[in-house]
Amino acid sequence: MTPVRLRYDACLELCGNLDNPGLAIDQPLWVDHTRDETTVDQARIEDALEAMVLDGARLLHVGVGNSGLARRFAGRTRLIDGLTVSDAEKAVADSLAIPNYTVHLLSKYGRQFLQCVANRYDYIVDNNLASYACCKYHFHRMLDNYLWCLRPGGRILTDQRGMDFTVEQDPQWQLTYDDLVRLGERFPLVAGAVTDTVYELRAPS
Repeated sequence: MTPVRLRYDACLELCGNLDNPGLAIDQPLWVDHTRDETTVDQARIEDALEAMVLDGARLLHVGVGNSGLARRFAGRTRLIDGLTVSDAEKAVADSLAIPNYTVHLLSKYGRQFLQCVANRYDYIVDNNLASYACCKYHFHRMLDNYLWCLRPGGRILTDQRGMDFTVEQDPQWQLTYDDLVRLGERFPLVAGAVTDTVYELRAPS
C-alpha cells in the first residue's frame, strides 16, 4: 500500500533547535495577544464548545491569548490549563486569579511538555495546529504530546481559519480537513467535523 502523502511532507524534517522549537516564539507581534479581541476562529471553537459536555471536564487551551476562553468556561469545567510562550499572556492570565485556571509558560513542541503538564484532558483547544511549526519532527512531537495528555475519547479542537494561517506564509504548513483525516494513518486519531469550520481529532476511547 502506497503511503498517503500529506502537504507538509515536503517541509523541513528537523530544524535542529531542540531547546526552543517553533517559529516566532521570541516575537511579541506574533505571540502576545493579550490586547487583541478573540479571533474569529477561536470564537467559533468556543461556540462549538458551548454544545459539548463540560460539567467536570478538563480542558487544555494552547495559546491562551486574552484568556477569554477561561473567563467564559471556567465556571462550567473542572479545570482549564493553558499554554503560552508569551510572558505577557501568562501575566494577564495569572492576574485574573481564576481558581481552576493555570497557565504554563511552555511550548507545545518542546520536550518539557511531558515534565510540566500533569493533567489529562477531555478537550485540547488549538486553533493554530501547524501555524508556528518549524519542522516535521516538532509537529509530530506536538501530536505525541497531545496524545499523551488526552483522556480516552478526548478531543483536539481546531478551526479551518487557523489552519490556513502560517507565520511565514508557507503553504506547505496550511492544513485542510483531508490532512486531518490522513493524520489518522500516522497517529491514533480520528478526524471529524463539528461544524462547517470547526474540526476535531478524537483519541481512542
